[in-house]
Amino acid sequence: MSNDEDDSEGGRVRRASGARHPVSDPVCFSSGDRQIDGWALNVSGGGLRAIVDDPVEVDEHFEVTLGEDAPRPARVVWVREERGGSILGVAFTDVEEGAAPPDEPPPSPGD
Repeated sequence: MSNDEDDSEGGRVRRASGARHPVSDPVCFSSGDRQIDGWALNVSGGGLRAIVDDPVEVDEHFEVTLGEDAPRPARVVWVREERGGSILGVAFTDVEEGAAPPDEPPPSPGD
């Protein structure tokens, strides 16, 4: 499996964070007194993609706990509202500069 992906101009770029791995693990997003539970859909060295019931906004910062792993600081980089919840991508903020964030959101139906 390659760690390369297309850039916006059709070229290939090397993903510094490694390959994305599909998962189905519980994930918890914590910030102060706020806690949001959800399910991780995929994870890489640079971040993860998850589904949650509660609303979140781009640029929100959380401590993210995936399964039994230690919490990691992260920032929401995209959100796609769905019926009954949101799919979101978060980038871990404790990784080296240049690590790729999680998948961009898939296009909404009708786009």
